[in-house]
Amino acid sequence: MKNKKILILHSSNDLYGASKIFLQIIQILKNSEYEIHVVLPSKGPLDNLINQNAHVCYHSLGVLRKMYLNPLGLINRFINNIKAIKFLSNYIKHNSIDLVYTNTSTILCGGIAAIKNNIPSLFHIHEIPMGNKLYEFLSGKMINKYSNRVLTVSESVKKHWVKYIDSNKIYRIYNGIVFEKEVELIELEKDESDFVITSIARIIPYKGHDYLIDIAIELIDKSKKFKFLIVGDTLPSYVSYELSIKQRIKDLKLENQIKFLGFRNDVSNILKQSDLFIHPAISPDPLPTVLFESLHYGVPTVATNLGGAIEILDNGNNGLLIPYNDPKKAAVLINEYCNNIKLQKMHLENSKKNFKINFSSESFNKNILKEVNNLL
Repeated sequence: MKNKKILILHSSNDLYGASKIFLQIIQILKNSEYEIHVVLPSKGPLDNLINQNAHVCYHSLGVLRKMYLNPLGLINRFINNIKAIKFLSNYIKHNSIDLVYTNTSTILCGGIAAIKNNIPSLFHIHEIPMGNKLYEFLSGKMINKYSNRVLTVSESVKKHWVKYIDSNKIYRIYNGIVFEKEVELIELEKDESDFVITSIARIIPYKGHDYLIDIAIELIDKSKKFKFLIVGDTLPSYVSYELSIKQRIKDLKLENQIKFLGFRNDVSNILKQSDLFIHPAISPDPLPTVLFESLHYGVPTVATNLGGAIEILDNGNNGLLIPYNDPKKAAVLINEYCNNIKLQKMHLENSKKNFKINFSSESFNKNILKEVNNLL
């Protein structure tokens, strides 16, 4: 019997959280003898990591992003989706695809093409849309109509989408984290007395870099020992936001206290030399996988009390939860936490137990395979 064929659609070609999970899904399904096909909207750093395990091609997929939420943008997305549906329908027929697996809520054309060709459609949602209720409503209704099964990465994401998607078809599967290969330790530039607080995230508004600066001002006012490392790059549509963050730091004369390292492939190297990790999101982050990495490398971890961070930090049993809108209070809590080594150690021990129960790669692999097998 010939292998079943799965077409996986993904919204970007980068190496951030959702893309790492995307690579895991490809590997899981390939190891189970499925033939994997992938369509991406553009070329990028994922290519070399995918090519050995899948047939890859590139085509615009009408990805819905905030920048398109205006009359002209929506017309552009509508036209792009019409073209993408036609392309995917032809691809499904030509390659005898058995299942379309859409690894995002921002691509709708895959589900439409699948149902149109009488094959199952699965959505794996990593996002909590923010700020546009009409977009949210329409996306939810479309996903509900053009899916046989919907997976979410956290209870926070599920709670958000179940308003629009039938409860009997939506199911939460926590990501199972496979950690990157450790690289040779390269010493960061810092003084022995420095207390290094690191943040790793794409530089976009909801990740809370402005809020991080607010907290940094309060902490630096308490002690000059605090140094901040900001790791990550931005999207083309948010370059001005990144520049505004850097200009604010310059205006505050904090360039020596707050350093930008850009995108880095040696995250483990940076985390091992950090004293504290902070995730200062100001809107719900679906499941910030970087928190798994910080805890894995033994870094006491702080996050705002929103979204999937609450689940990863187990309501404050695995790390410190801080308010997302009160930098003075957040700074007081962080300062106290920095001095409470006993509590830090307890949180790190708790996180090991929590990961084994809820976030193991074995559990993730088993659940993903079960959902795919049930549809085929």
